Amino acid sequence: MNESAPLSQHTPLFQPRFDIGAQRIDCGREPDVATHAAADDFASWPLLDYSDCEPTEDQAAINRWLAEAALEGRDVLHVGTGNSSVARLLAGKARRIESVTVAHNEWRHGRELGLADYSVHLLNKHSLAFAERFEAGAFDCILDNNLASFACCQRHLERYFETLVRLLKPDGFVLTHWLGMQWTLDVGVDDVEPVWRLDAGKLRAIASVYGLSVQREDELFFLRRADRN
Repeated sequence: MNESAPLSQHTPLFQPRFDIGAQRIDCGREPDVATHAAADDFASWPLLDYSDCEPTEDQAAINRWLAEAALEGRDVLHVGTGNSSVARLLAGKARRIESVTVAHNEWRHGRELGLADYSVHLLNKHSLAFAERFEAGAFDCILDNNLASFACCQRHLERYFETLVRLLKPDGFVLTHWLGMQWTLDVGVDDVEPVWRLDAGKLRAIASVYGLSVQREDELFFLRRADRN
C-alpha cells in the first residue's frame, strides 16, 4: 500500500443503497451503547431505560400477537429489551430468546430474572459489535418496534438492515409496529432525523433493497424474504 496515497484511495466513500431523503449519510463515528446517553438529561420520560415500566402501547400489541403465535422451539431476537416482557412471555415456549439493549438497567434487570434460555446483551443495534455477535441464519423471529427511530445516519441504518437479513433463517421474519415506526428521538442531543419516521411506503422502499417483502396486519408489519412468499 502506498503510505502517501490519499485516504480516499484506501477507504471508498459510502454509497447509499436507497434514498428517502436522509441528510446525515455518514455520521463518521462508530455507534456504541453511549451514543444517545446524553439525551437522558433532556428528557422528562423514560428515554432509554424501560426496565421498570409496563410495555409501551406498540410493545403490548406485539406481545398480544406473540401470545398466540406458533413459536414453540423457535429462536427469537428482541431488539430493545425493556422490562423483558417478551422473554417472560415466551419462556418455556421459544427454544432461545436473545435480547439487546443500550440501557444498563434493562441489561441488569433481564439478567437477574434468571430465565432459562434467555440472554441479554448490552449492544447498540447499529454497531459492528452487534452485526458480529450472532451467527448467520440464527433467528426465526426478530422483534423491533423501533426499526429506524434511533438511526444516527444512513450508513449505520443500512448496516442494521444488512444484519437483520443476515440473521434471519430462510423462513424467518422481522416484526415491527406502526406506532414505533412513527417515533424519533428529538430532545436536543444526537437528534434522529425526521426522515426516519417511517410509514408503510418508506418501509417497503427500504425493505425491497434487501430482498424483503412487507405484509401488514392492522398495525403490525412483517418483513420476510421476498423469494419465500
